[in-house]
Amino acid sequence: MKVLAINGSPRGEKGNTEVLLQEFLKGCADKGAEVETIYLKDKEIKHCIGCFTCWTKTPGKCIHKDDMEELLLKVSETDIMVYATPLYYYTVTGLMKDFMDRKLPLGKPEIIKVDGKYTHPRRYERESLSKTVLISNCGFPGNYNFEGLLKTFEVMCKGNLAGAILCGQGGIFGSVQYDDKLKELYKPLFSALKSAGEEVVTLGYIKEETQAILDKAVIDPEIYIKNANMSWK
Repeated sequence: MKVLAINGSPRGEKGNTEVLLQEFLKGCADKGAEVETIYLKDKEIKHCIGCFTCWTKTPGKCIHKDDMEELLLKVSETDIMVYATPLYYYTVTGLMKDFMDRKLPLGKPEIIKVDGKYTHPRRYERESLSKTVLISNCGFPGNYNFEGLLKTFEVMCKGNLAGAILCGQGGIFGSVQYDDKLKELYKPLFSALKSAGEEVVTLGYIKEETQAILDKAVIDPEIYIKNANMSWK
């Protein structure tokens, strides 16, 4: 089984999103999955210009010649897609949005009706059967901040969203590995991240008990806010 993780953080390997992502991927690898991580900050991905050449003159091929050509091939061959993005302004980062827009060649121009909803069919059968996992973090407490982001993926995945790991209080994740007290405090969350990776590979979804741990705030929101605000001074 192939797992392709797309890290859309401008900070790449040094970001808080990476901390969450790699714990999840450890669980995937432990269950035998072949794991690969792509860092969009290191890729040349031009903006989609809406010419629809990939649907007309060169079906499945974009007019742009950049790194997206290789990435589309990887997407079409994976079994589980993991989108990892920080939440800066209510949705995915600009890097991630360009990647998502440029997936247009993977669809076909015809409009079809599936389960009462209109959509475009996928170009490759394997891509149409792949599962999707969303991983995100933001600096605010409260998972309601992710509502717009989550809705985007629910619509885009057409029922194949295998899991959503949405963690508020994300400003602290990068410090956990350097602080023994924080490491102990966050042990249940990191264990649940690894379990989530194992479960998506073996079951195709995240168990309710695992999801409950992922959704729970580790630090009291008022304490987090106080310290977060002090850090800006």
